[in-house]
Amino acid sequence: MAAASGSDEGRRSSGGSVPFKPDDTAAREMASRASTYARRGRDLYIALDYSDASIEAADEVGVRLWDSLVLGLSDEEAQEVRGRLIFELGAYFGETLIQNHGGRWGWATMAGRKVFALLTDSGFLAFPVNRARKRLRREEPDSLVTFYELLSRERPNP
Repeated sequence: MAAASGSDEGRRSSGGSVPFKPDDTAAREMASRASTYARRGRDLYIALDYSDASIEAADEVGVRLWDSLVLGLSDEEAQEVRGRLIFELGAYFGETLIQNHGGRWGWATMAGRKVFALLTDSGFLAFPVNRARKRLRREEPDSLVTFYELLSRERPNP
């Protein structure tokens, strides 16, 4: 799955300006990865129950695991483990949003490039895996909570 640059994260997909195609196979994969992430939380005695409130805990789990999961691993092994953690956190974030506020996993076409995305029922186009990557690499100082709250907003009636 390709990563998005993030410059359009959280933007409203208005009138089809960014083509989006749902992908049920990818959706099943993301549900599986989210479940794996929820198990990681349970292993740490942290409830990741797909509630809106669990996003803060999910963010904290990711930050805690980023360094601890790779202790004693080679650089190549650490990169693989961290890549899985990024996808799992992004999947958990997206699955929680979908379960509570609606949306679909799929592919957006931006600048002629196909990127993995989530389109919310309220019309936001988001890239949860990209946001998780930035957060865990500490390129994004804010927790995922602010981004989740933005995407949870309902579209105002025209």
